[in-house]
Formats: sequence, C-alpha cells, structure tokens
Amino acid sequence: MSGMPAAVRKGILARTWASDFLPLALVAFCMVMNFALALLNSLVASVQEIHVVVLQLFMTLCAAGLLVLRRPRVTTDQAMLFIMLAICVFASTVYHRSTDLKTLYDMSVIPLFVVLGSTIRKIPRWFVHALFVAVLATTLVEALAPDLYARVVNPLKYYANTRSWVADKLEDDSGDPGFYFGAERDGGIHRASGLFLEPLSTGYFACIAAIFYIYEYKYQFAKKMLALAGCVLIIILADARASLGVLFVIAAGAPILARLPRLVGLLLPFLVFAGGAVVYYSAVGSHHIVDMATRLSWTYEELRAADLSALLFGGLDQTHANDSAILYFADVAGILGYILLMYISAGVASTGERPFITNAALIYLASTSLFGHAFASIKTGALLGFLVASHKPPDNGSAVTLRRDGGGASSVLPNRQAPSQTGIIDRER
Repeated sequence: MSGMPAAVRKGILARTWASDFLPLALVAFCMVMNFALALLNSLVASVQEIHVVVLQLFMTLCAAGLLVLRRPRVTTDQAMLFIMLAICVFASTVYHRSTDLKTLYDMSVIPLFVVLGSTIRKIPRWFVHALFVAVLATTLVEALAPDLYARVVNPLKYYANTRSWVADKLEDDSGDPGFYFGAERDGGIHRASGLFLEPLSTGYFACIAAIFYIYEYKYQFAKKMLALAGCVLIIILADARASLGVLFVIAAGAPILARLPRLVGLLLPFLVFAGGAVVYYSAVGSHHIVDMATRLSWTYEELRAADLSALLFGGLDQTHANDSAILYFADVAGILGYILLMYISAGVASTGERPFITNAALIYLASTSLFGHAFASIKTGALLGFLVASHKPPDNGSAVTLRRDGGGASSVLPNRQAPSQTGIIDRER
C-alpha cells in the first residue's frame, strides 16, 4: 500500500475503518471488559455477577446482530462441520435427556467470532499492535509494581464479587493479596496477569499474537523476531510455561505448518494428544514433573476409564472438567463433537483458510485443551476467531484498476477491497 498515491491510500483506509470498525471494536471490548470492570469495582462501585453475565450476553448478542447486518462467508465444508457438531450436541442431549447451557455457550464463543471474522478483509496490523501494547504495558506495570496493581485493579476482589466459587474459597481467608489465584507460585515467584487479570489468559494471548506476527512477518525476519521476543516477554512475566512450549513449537515448526496438506493438518490435534500421553506416562512417578503428571492425569485417566457410550455421547466424570477442555466439551457433544469444535475454531475449510494459521491454531487449541477450557473464554476466544477467519486471499494481487476515458487519459480507481498489507508476498506458497 506504500506505493499508492496518498489520496487513494487514505480513501481505502477510511473505507476499511468505517466498514470494519464495529466488529473490531467488539473484539477489543471483549478483551478489556474484565479489566475495565475490575477497575470500576475497585475504584468506583461494587460489580456483581449479574452485571458480568448481562454484559457478556449483550456482547454475544451484538456479535450475532452484526452477523445479520453483515454478510458472512461460510463455505460448504465449513457449514458441514457446523451441522455435524449440532448433530453431536443433539445426540448427546437426547441420550442424557438434558444438557448444560453454560457449556454450550462456552462452545459457541469462538465459532461465533470465526463466522463474524469472515465479514472483514483481515485484522489490521495496527489493531493487533494496539492490543499487544495494552497487554504488555499492563503486564509490565504489574511485574514492576505489583502492590500498585493489586491496590488499583484488585482482581481478587473483582472475582470474589462476580464468581461465587471464588467468594466461597476466600470465606475463611483473612489475607487478601489482591491477586487472582495462581498469581504466586511456590518460591515467591509472582506471575503477572496484566489486562486479563489472570496469568493463563495472558499467556494464551501471547500465543495468538505470535501466530499473527509469524504469518504477517514471514518474509521480514527482523520484525518477526522482535514481535516474537515481545510475546516471549509477556509469557515470561506471566510465568505461563505451557504457553511458552506452545509458542516454541509453533515458531520452530512454522515452515512445515505453512506447507502441510489439509488432511495431514487435520491430524495435528491427535499428534498433540499422543505427545501429551507420552509425557504423562513417562512422568508418572517422577518427582521433578509431578505437577504436570497430575494435571495430565485428569484427562488421560478419565478417557482410559470411559466406556464407549461416554466417549460417543458424553457423561464423562466432570470432577476435573475445569482442568480439561476435552472432558468439559465432550460432556455435551462427545469426543467427536469436541474434535469438530476444534476444527471450526481453527478455521478449517473457512473462506480465507491459510495453512499456517489453521495448523498453528490447531496445535494451540489441542495443547491448551489439556490444561482447561480457558482458551474458549471470550476475552481471548474472540481474537482467535477473528484471526483464523479474517485473512482473505489477495484481491487479484492489486488494489487499484486503471481505466481510460474517451480522451485517452488514465484514472486510478480503487478496487472494492484493500490489498493485503504485506502486498504480493501475502500469498501462501
């Protein structure tokens, strides 16, 4: 876009901003909502659970409303995945004669934003830059001045007011450090939470941002390394070790992930699960990684003990469902439904499917599934949905069309869509 006349470039940017402002603003609001509410709760007035529920439902309705007003592009293959997932949910509901509405809502978040993301050309770099700066800045403030962050933001007070289980856990605890659970590791290591109020989602955001920057800067090594260094810094400040492992695998395997055939890419979640099983069974009895073995056991031991009906229709033990997305989502859709959810959430068969983004998202989703279903939270799930769906193929590699008038003079007319910000190198090889 840098080689265009200034007037044409400004016109394209103005139309892109005007047409995509509402979806982008909605994604940004999803990310900052909890932080803003925590500030309100700490500095102005008490925020209650009902306020959070109503606001989140309002944002979901806004996303659905935008889908009606805009024209989402859903491929036949993608529609088939949605239909198959709906069939899995229906079969599970009929088999158990009930379902869990909260789980179904969590299951719908990323797919909703995948479809909404198909209505925009692509996520602008400036938008991700702005989100990245906001996350890095708040994380640094907490890391450098944790007492100030706890006093001003006070995530624990916010969650105690808006999550009943947090309030119950704090009932007999007179000491209130102001940080959410897990912010302090054994040994006095502080895990920064930043904009997301808890370290896990902070690490997940860094993984999503890394996928974006690896793709955007695939031919610009220096910029890519600088962006990845920022993502690693966020993960280190949050002490999100699983996220660091995921980022390393995606970054190191980027050249391969960009060239995998689609059918091979569909096997990536199974390779991740197989790798997790190897780590678990090799870690059993080892005191060095006992925490990792314990967390993985909640998934693998339950799956090993499950009968065929539980695998097909759900009904798995939900004691540790908060620490395993496989158990959590399979309970209302079966294992097949969970796999379909991952494919949809990674943008498989979407209009703008890119091998690297889709395959990297599959690795991210499968890996984080072994440690809980926080990846489906709207504060990071909305951004992931936009990322996997909004990168469309270049519009014939050009942003302008030359037209000659009757007198032989040339005029420059912008095409309907702006070109990729990376120009001709944006095309996948």
